[in-house]
Amino acid sequence: MSSETGKILTTDGIPLEVSLKKAERKNKIKAFLLVAPLLLFLLITYIFPIGDMLMRSVDDKMVTEMLPKTYKSMEKWDGKELPPEEVFESFYLDFQKLVEEKRDGKLSTQLNYTKNGFKSILKKLRRKAKNFEEGNYKEQIMAVHQRWADVEYWRAIQRRAPAYTSQKYLKGIDMYKNEEGNIVNVEEDRRIHRILWLRTLEIAFFVTLLCFLMAYPIAHLLATLPMKYSNLLMICVLLPFWTSLLVRTASWMILLQQQGVVNDFFCYDRTSRR
Repeated sequence: MSSETGKILTTDGIPLEVSLKKAERKNKIKAFLLVAPLLLFLLITYIFPIGDMLMRSVDDKMVTEMLPKTYKSMEKWDGKELPPEEVFESFYLDFQKLVEEKRDGKLSTQLNYTKNGFKSILKKLRRKAKNFEEGNYKEQIMAVHQRWADVEYWRAIQRRAPAYTSQKYLKGIDMYKNEEGNIVNVEEDRRIHRILWLRTLEIAFFVTLLCFLMAYPIAHLLATLPMKYSNLLMICVLLPFWTSLLVRTASWMILLQQQGVVNDFFCYDRTSRR
């Protein structure tokens, strides 16, 4: 018997194997269409916002887009001494455009994150720039405030040139990039994030341990008690989850506050013993 004559056919004359594959494909499409709304909901409300947040955490194009001429002219500057006249002129032109568009406040905020003191000198530059004469912008800008003659402030502007940065993540572990581009620790009196990370991990560990120690006996009782008692115990376990988080938080605050029920009970007990 040949392979053609040995195939099992359906009533429509189609091979059974092909018909089963088509039916399976249709079932898969139907199953996907059933979960597609949920998948779309998760993408819109969960995946996309998290992805956007992660992109914003490393995105640093705002200052670069505000000062395009400045960064173009800074490409040849080595950062050892004050930048040349070309950089001052480009910065003045970019800044004047931002003033006209009323976006200079955003620039001062962003640069102040990099180095303290930018807000005050940019505000002063905005007031004084109205009386600037054409040409010799370096001397005119430096005359506005002595900080403009400090090379550290121009290096701070130069450090914002990359479109993407890890500065926010470095701050989260009490580190930063210095003027030489090396990753170093912040001053000892400002190292608070690492302490908070360690404290959070410590609290999480002990909470997990206590939950395990409390949950294991209850789980054992649920598995061994008769059905009548185990159902009652299960209701007691699930009852807090049916209560709103705000209600539970408010209840704990009422019970544990300074003039709360628990505190009053212990104070009364101590007074009665005396």
